[in-house]
Amino acid sequence: MEKKQRNPTEGRPAPAEVPKLADGYLYEIASYKVQIDEIKTRASAEMEAAIKRYDSELSPLVIVMNTAIAALLQTMKFNKAVLFDGTDVVHLANGSLIHNVADKVSIPRDALARCEELGFAEVIKIAKSLDRDAVEKWPDERLVLIGAERKQKEEFSYDLKREAKP
Repeated sequence: MEKKQRNPTEGRPAPAEVPKLADGYLYEIASYKVQIDEIKTRASAEMEAAIKRYDSELSPLVIVMNTAIAALLQTMKFNKAVLFDGTDVVHLANGSLIHNVADKVSIPRDALARCEELGFAEVIKIAKSLDRDAVEKWPDERLVLIGAERKQKEEFSYDLKREAKP
C-alpha cells in the first residue's frame, strides 16, 4: 500500500489573500475586545453599586467582628497560662488558638547617630533611617553598641474552622 503524500499548501489561503485574512482576524479580535471591555465596565459599575448597597450591612458587622477579634486576642494574652499550658496550639470546637514567641529588636531613637559614628553604613538607608530588617539580623553584641536590645515578643493568632458551631 502506497502512502499518499499531503500537499503542504492544501487548505491554506493563497499568499495574496493572507494579509486580508489576518486583517479580518484583527477586526474580529478588536470587536470582541470592545464588547468585553463594555461588559467589564458595566460589571464594575454594578459591583461598586452593590458594594455601596451592602456597605450599611457590612460596616457594623466588620466593627463587631473586629471587637470580637480584639477581645479574643486580649483573652489569649491575659489567660495564656490557662489556655497554653505546655502547648502553643489549642484546638477548640470553632477553631484553634495559636501562641508564638518571636524575637523583636527594640531600637532607640539615637541608634541612627550611633550607627553613623560606628561606621555601620549597611543598615543606614539613604533617607537617613535605620534598616530595621538589617539591624534585627545583627548579633546581640552589635545591638548593644547602638543601645538596641533583642526582646521576646509574644504573638497571638487564631485559625477558624470552616463551619462554626454556636
